Amino acid sequence: MTPTGHLDLFTSTSIGFPAAPATVRRQAPPLGPGEVRYDTFRGQRDCDDCWHAQATAKADGTPIPFRRKATSARRTPTTITYLCGPHKVSRWFDDRGAQR
Repeated sequence: MTPTGHLDLFTSTSIGFPAAPATVRRQAPPLGPGEVRYDTFRGQRDCDDCWHAQATAKADGTPIPFRRKATSARRTPTTITYLCGPHKVSRWFDDRGAQR
């Protein structure tokens, strides 16, 4: 039998191959108090900060900024906030300043 095909050409029998090992994705460890983690978000959702900026601008009667799609999730032990790229960077710098 040859290990390169699914059929043995001399005996016309099927060759069984072992299944590929399953890839195991380990869950990230739980966050402790004061810890923040940024994860990639691939869903269809608006940025929470853009949404709040639009609501505030509408209430104040000022020009309304654009609302962007969320590309990352900011996780703390108690909350999940979905953010676009610019708001992720601003939150990340705020978090870095708070840690120092």
